[in-house]
Amino acid sequence: MDYERVLRDVAKLMVRLKKPSRLLKMTTRFIDKNFQLDHTSIVIWDEGRSRYAFADSKGRQKIPSGFVKFDREHPLISWFSKTRRSVKMPKDYLLRSDLETQIEKGLKTNSDSMRALQIVLKAMQVLKAHAVIPAYYKSDLLGMLILGAKRGGHSFDTREVSFFQTLVQDCSMALKNAEYHQSLIDRNSQLESQLREIESLRTREQKRYYEIIRSLAQQVYAKDPYTFGHIGQVERLGVITGRELGLDMAGRYKDILSAGLLLHDVGKIGIPDHILNKPARLDPDEWNIMKTHVDKGAQILEPLTDFKEVREIVYSHHERWDGTGYPRGLKGDSIPVGARIVCVVDAFHAIVSTRCYSKGRPIETAFEELRRCAGSQFDPHVVEAFITALTKEMKRRGTGFFYDGEIKHTA
Repeated sequence: MDYERVLRDVAKLMVRLKKPSRLLKMTTRFIDKNFQLDHTSIVIWDEGRSRYAFADSKGRQKIPSGFVKFDREHPLISWFSKTRRSVKMPKDYLLRSDLETQIEKGLKTNSDSMRALQIVLKAMQVLKAHAVIPAYYKSDLLGMLILGAKRGGHSFDTREVSFFQTLVQDCSMALKNAEYHQSLIDRNSQLESQLREIESLRTREQKRYYEIIRSLAQQVYAKDPYTFGHIGQVERLGVITGRELGLDMAGRYKDILSAGLLLHDVGKIGIPDHILNKPARLDPDEWNIMKTHVDKGAQILEPLTDFKEVREIVYSHHERWDGTGYPRGLKGDSIPVGARIVCVVDAFHAIVSTRCYSKGRPIETAFEELRRCAGSQFDPHVVEAFITALTKEMKRRGTGFFYDGEIKHTA
């Protein structure tokens, strides 16, 4: 056998095997196939059980799993683990024939040494082992390769022992690499499981978050029948507009936008009923009071740290694209996109809705009005996205899509 070529080929195969169990089974299978031995067994450190154990055994006299308990005091484990030995062997492996020769010669000068050799020999006899090759990783005993008798009664020669020593050390390195690779897989699997759990929690929290927002909106707008119906329709129209604009409506921003749409008039809770429900147009003084609802809405949401982005939508939804709106006179892209969406859908709904002092106008008229005011009152891109999105929805679902007057989440 060309030992060097075989070692190169086996080393290449070991590198490709990423599962420790497959690597160990491949090693015993290779030895069993290419060497005429009664058995080939591997004992390896089991981290989970904190002891050494059989990893695999092959051959006609293979050793059953659990046949021997390999604790740290087992003679073979102790022999290879201890740096202090009662007998200093010249070779870092055990051959049964060497032990028998040593004992036959009788080391009478040290009875403790003799007893130690006899104990080790007895352990090898129990395992029907004729050679034991230790596997080290750094200074730690990783395991042992236990070889049964060669068929035909021949002893292991120097080249064979050297081959097995090199094979074992190659296997040790490959095993540690495989264990490291497996630990990465296990860690990634654990992380993926944790991420799935986090996503599940996030989904549940998002649902709870939305339910709280919806409940708040229902309570706030209950005293104003128009606003109560108007707000749910505005929310649905705003969400489809955001989707048409290409915003991330599958993630967190959908919740932010939905909350902003539902709560954009939350400040009206601080507006006197006689102004809020006046069956006619407001006079200038009343209108100035009505405009304070954006400040009141922002004040209501100010203590809620998670509502910072929602608060910006509420506070800015009466700003105008040309900078002539209120309360801050923001202009163009400095207006939060959520507020720009609210501005368009809020105006559309006001145009098509019938109030006690005005009759709702046709959708086509509302579209014309939005386009006329695009670039001054409204963001032109939002206007076109809104018209496109609503036209698609009406073709698919009819005009009842936004006329049912309920507050509900848009899927």
